[in-house]
Amino acid sequence: MREPPPLTVIGSGRPWPKRVGLQVGHWWSGEVPPEMERLHAAGGGATGGGYTEVEVNLDLATRTAALLRAHGVEVDLIPGTVPIDYRADAFVAIHADGDVRGVLRGYKVARSPLSHIPEIDDALVEWLYAEYGRATGLPRDDEHITRRMLFYYAFNNRRYYHAIAPGTPAAIVEAGFLTSAADRAVLIGAPDRAAQGLANGILGFLGLNR
Repeated sequence: MREPPPLTVIGSGRPWPKRVGLQVGHWWSGEVPPEMERLHAAGGGATGGGYTEVEVNLDLATRTAALLRAHGVEVDLIPGTVPIDYRADAFVAIHADGDVRGVLRGYKVARSPLSHIPEIDDALVEWLYAEYGRATGLPRDDEHITRRMLFYYAFNNRRYYHAIAPGTPAAIVEAGFLTSAADRAVLIGAPDRAAQGLANGILGFLGLNR
């Protein structure tokens, strides 16, 4: 799997161009600083249908980045290790889910309950919910939002150095279940739809969807 590109962290707050960080869940989880080692001990995340979560996450993030860049947005593809005090106009962590029973399906979006900017983060979450659902046709899975999503390490600047800076709008997306054939039909069979949903949600949040 290819190496993540080097990142040049530029502060947000500029009127233009907008900057977005797309974190690829579990990407390069073996190359993390000591404070991250316990968090990434599980490795590459979910599997299903012969696919690993990290390869699905990377494909989806890469496609989404291309769509955002076509609208003039600067995009950082970020591995498991977040640059210290990362700043952007939006930060979205992209993951795919797994269910050992193979029963659950759908997508979900969450933000940190410890957010410094809850109303802004809520707006990002709602844009992602609306546009991703519209593009993919996948059902919402609000009932299975976990504490690991809500207290995602990349949001936790109080505990970790390698986390986003306070005031950076952020959300985590579980784009679907790799263990669901119906969800894989989108994530694997129609990834451009999934990427378009994510891109539309981010562009809407940034006010660039006109």
